[in-house]
Amino acid sequence: MNVTIKLTGTLVARTGTHEARVAVPDDATVADVVDELAEQYGPQVRAGVLDGQRLRSDTVVVRETFDSTETLSTGSSLENGDTVRFQLNV
Repeated sequence: MNVTIKLTGTLVARTGTHEARVAVPDDATVADVVDELAEQYGPQVRAGVLDGQRLRSDTVVVRETFDSTETLSTGSSLENGDTVRFQLNV
């Protein structure tokens, strides 16, 4: 499945882009998306988002839809076509 990722803050500097699209398995979680981003853009992405297996305390991940947002964790499941924003709260 395909997921669109919107990046903000230092993640833009770590990846060189504001938006990325990743292909992940159908049962993918936010952690799987982070792994795929790190595969494409380098390990600095993982360090910018995760503290071990958890999101860093300054990182919020939200699923964006036309009329709402939903806060996610590393274990949250994703669906094909989702748009997910990685926000750094500094």
